[in-house]
Amino acid sequence: MLMIMLIILAAFIAGSVWGSFFEWTLHRFLMHRPLLGFTYPFRTHAQIHHKEFGSGPDYHVGPEGSTVNVTMAWWNSPVLVAVNAPVGILASWAFGNWWILAGFLASMLAYYAAYEYLHWCMHVPGPRWFQRTRLFKWIDRHHRVHHLMPDRNLNVVLPIADVIFRTRVARAPMSA
Repeated sequence: MLMIMLIILAAFIAGSVWGSFFEWTLHRFLMHRPLLGFTYPFRTHAQIHHKEFGSGPDYHVGPEGSTVNVTMAWWNSPVLVAVNAPVGILASWAFGNWWILAGFLASMLAYYAAYEYLHWCMHVPGPRWFQRTRLFKWIDRHHRVHHLMPDRNLNVVLPIADVIFRTRVARAPMSA
C-alpha cells in the first residue's frame, strides 16, 4: 500500500511539473494568438480577459464590474484533462504501472482547480487568509506583470516553465 501511495505521489508531482509546461504552452501559443483558425482561447483570453483586466486599478473587479470573464468556461476542465490524459496513459504503459495514471490525472484536476481558484482570488480579492501570505502575494505580482507584459509570466500556478524558458519577469519595468 505504501508503494502504491508513493507511486501516486510521484506521478502527482511529475504531473504538476508537466502542468506548468502545458499551462505555459497553452497560454503562449493559443491564448495570445490564433492558431490555424482556432480563435476561441485567443478571443476569450487576450481580447476579452486582458481588455477587461489590466495591470493597474483595473486588475481587480470593480464595484460595478462583472466576474464573468475571470474564469474559463466550465467545459474547459474536462477538455484540458482529456487532452493531457494520453501523457499519463503513455507514462503508465511505459513504466508498467497504472497507478501512475491515477496520480497524473489527479494532478491535472488539481492543477486546473488551483489555476481557476488562484486566478479568481487574484482578480476578485476577498478576506481570504492565504491572500495575506508572501507566497500568494508573490504569485499575484507574477500574474499582474503578465497583464502588463502579455508575453511574460505565462504561468499562473507554478512558474517553473517561465523560469526554464526565461519568460519570467520579477518586477514590472519602471516606466510601466
